Amino acid sequence: MPQILASTALRLLVCVLVSFALWRFMGAIGLAVSAPLFGVLLAKPLFELADEFRSAAKTLAFAEIQGRNFEHRGFKLDIAEDDRHHRWVSIKDVRKLMPSLPRPAVLQAQFPDGVQEDPAISGHRIHADALHQYLAKSSEANSLKFRNWLEREVVLPGAKVRERLGIKDQPPAASE
Repeated sequence: MPQILASTALRLLVCVLVSFALWRFMGAIGLAVSAPLFGVLLAKPLFELADEFRSAAKTLAFAEIQGRNFEHRGFKLDIAEDDRHHRWVSIKDVRKLMPSLPRPAVLQAQFPDGVQEDPAISGHRIHADALHQYLAKSSEANSLKFRNWLEREVVLPGAKVRERLGIKDQPPAASE
């Protein structure tokens, strides 16, 4: 953006100088003759500036949800990523897919480090690896499809990011 602003300022300066020179030599007719110069020199940087503002506004508007929207079979899932690149799934969203999912307190007892409350969504999140472990016990077709999708789209990509960054921590394990 600074380059666009500098280019626009330079072009505007050239236009003003040329207009001033033509006004001094030709009077008001010189201003009319120099008017197209403003259009020719300022059109491109003004369009580039408008595009930069649009892009910045879009980035700002979607910053909160960027990378958090996932969809499985028409159901939207809010999946947050923490600073260690572990992914946490909204239990409320999972419950839309699987109404038989236990309450957060039951999941907390089974996965002590795998469930946490998130005030941003006014609910609980479960660690994607813990949810994957929980779904591994199910034999229902919908659960199997969801588990495979979760592994392919959420768990493995998060693990690859951690591996690439050299983060060596373990996902939450189920209590015995």
